[in-house]
Amino acid sequence: MKIRTIGRHGREGFKNLFRNGWMTFAAVSAVAVTLLILGASLVLSVNIQAMSLNIENQLQFNAYVSDSVSVKELPVLDHKLHAIAGVRSVTFVSKEAALKRMKQILQSNADLINGLGNPLPNEFVLQVNNPHQIAEIANQVDHIKGIEKVQYGASVVPKLLSIMTIVRDTAVIFIVGLIIMGMFLISNTVKITIFTRKREIEIMKLVGATDGFIRGPFFVEGTLMGIFGALIPSVLLYEGYRWIRHAIELFPPFTLLPTPYVMDRVVLVLLGCGLFIGVWGSLVSMRKFLRV
Repeated sequence: MKIRTIGRHGREGFKNLFRNGWMTFAAVSAVAVTLLILGASLVLSVNIQAMSLNIENQLQFNAYVSDSVSVKELPVLDHKLHAIAGVRSVTFVSKEAALKRMKQILQSNADLINGLGNPLPNEFVLQVNNPHQIAEIANQVDHIKGIEKVQYGASVVPKLLSIMTIVRDTAVIFIVGLIIMGMFLISNTVKITIFTRKREIEIMKLVGATDGFIRGPFFVEGTLMGIFGALIPSVLLYEGYRWIRHAIELFPPFTLLPTPYVMDRVVLVLLGCGLFIGVWGSLVSMRKFLRV
């Protein structure tokens, strides 16, 4: 294809945006609204993913040591705990450190336990590589000689992990559904745009214009619609997310992921989707009208 022909397609495609002002407005609006919903879902999904992973990584359980275990035997227990497959870290907390921590928690009421001596046992705090294995590993730890009791929130952790999985799966299904819906919405809008110029296409075919020559301006027009439709929600979401994040920071400990980390990726996805939808919509829609 000659450079002059490519230039002609570009100029005609750009001019067509203004010649068909209302249809252009409808198509760009449809792309913008769809991608705005998609972008908002992506932002929400990324933050939910990070929040759930953060919660899962903080999951830990306590293994309390029997009072019959001497100080010399503690390193042996520590070695056994490290040897369990799936254990990420093991931290020893002496009974003295545990008592000091409890007094810090009780603050002004710490005097209540001063006369009780130190009733707290030595303990190990364990974290696992896969939070879904925490019950299985806790059961192994519970059977080690010298461990008196294991506490990991058996009634809460499985429910919490199940909720996290459901939230993540629902977010993925919702986003995929939005992408599919957006593709069909844009395709139908472009079809309507091209249908209004059916007579023009038929005349060009009758005078001998090739399919590529006819398709060129429509291809450029659809691509520009997709890009413009992606730019609008990108700007709105970037500024909106920055404002919401700043507002939420005033109420710690709630926080959102950094704006550049989230929005740089979301904007790239939106521009990619807008480009793909515009190109795909124009190519698919033109196929039917070129059969004159």
